[in-house]
Amino acid sequence: MRTLPDEQRGEAAVPPRSKRFTSEDLPDGSSTLVIRNVVVLGKRTSLRMEPEMWDALADVAAREGHNVHDICTQIVERKPPAASLTAAIRVFLVNYYRLAATDEGHARAGHGQTGMDIIAAALNYAAAAGSPAE
Repeated sequence: MRTLPDEQRGEAAVPPRSKRFTSEDLPDGSSTLVIRNVVVLGKRTSLRMEPEMWDALADVAAREGHNVHDICTQIVERKPPAASLTAAIRVFLVNYYRLAATDEGHARAGHGQTGMDIIAAALNYAAAAGSPAE
């Protein structure tokens, strides 16, 4: 998952980033979730998600030629009534990238190879990809 530079995302397309914290910066029991406002169906709402989810959502929106608000509106219009918007966004993002995954891509990423610590690689992806960490 490659993060696009902010200038390619467009200022109006992405809600402003909240300050991010590492676990060392937070007191016990605190959250690393980032709260941002989005406009869904013409109404402003707050969403709490991991920084990586916000980055992925912004990347998908840019790749698809929409803004985050449009993507969130489309998700809310199609999600199951009992699902929260944040849960529906997470499911959408996982499925979006699963649809794009190929055997060739998995092989390039080292998936399924003996001795590869895929958990560490995936959890450290944002740092390796140069994701902004404001």
